[in-house]
Parts: sequence; structure tokens; C-alpha cells
Amino acid sequence: MGDFIRDGLHAKLTAWPAVREIRGKGLMIGIELDFPCGELVMNGLDAGLLINVTTTTWCGCCRRLTIKRDECEVLVTMLAPLIADFLARSGAAQPAAKTV
Repeated sequence: MGDFIRDGLHAKLTAWPAVREIRGKGLMIGIELDFPCGELVMNGLDAGLLINVTTTTWCGCCRRLTIKRDECEVLVTMLAPLIADFLARSGAAQPAAKTV
């Protein structure tokens, strides 16, 4: 499930130049940003997510070991837009538009 979450976050966030890295081991997942991201803790709580900011630019989450795939999908669906909105408000460069 950790791979599923990381892959989902990677697919939704790596187009943002301000996302430096998405990594983890098992269900411990961290996202490094170009901006101090302490406000994501409160933004996450407001959205019903528990996010930890371990250093100035690293945010992460650690899920319980019994998480199901549909719960992982909800996590990615909620967390990725939360981070994208934070980056947009922080003045981060927008992702490049996809061409068809």
C-alpha cells in the first residue's frame, strides 16, 4: 500500500517544480517541498488529515498498518490537492501544461 500511495502522490505532484522529492518506506511517506510547509498541518486537520511536518520543508504521514486500498485512494485524493493548493498560494511555479 505504501508503493500505491507514493505512486499516486508522485503522479499528481511531481509536475510541480516545488516538489523536490516523494519518498518513504512502507507506509511512512514524506514529501519535500521548496517552501516551509508548517501550515500544512492545520490545513490537513481542517480537511480531516493528520500531517506531520518533520523539518521546515518535509511533510509526511504515517498510516496504520491495516489500511485498505480504497482508504489509500482517499488519502491520495485528499492530500495531493491540499499540497497543490498550498504550493499555489506559496507562489510556487505552476506545473507545465500537458499537451495532447
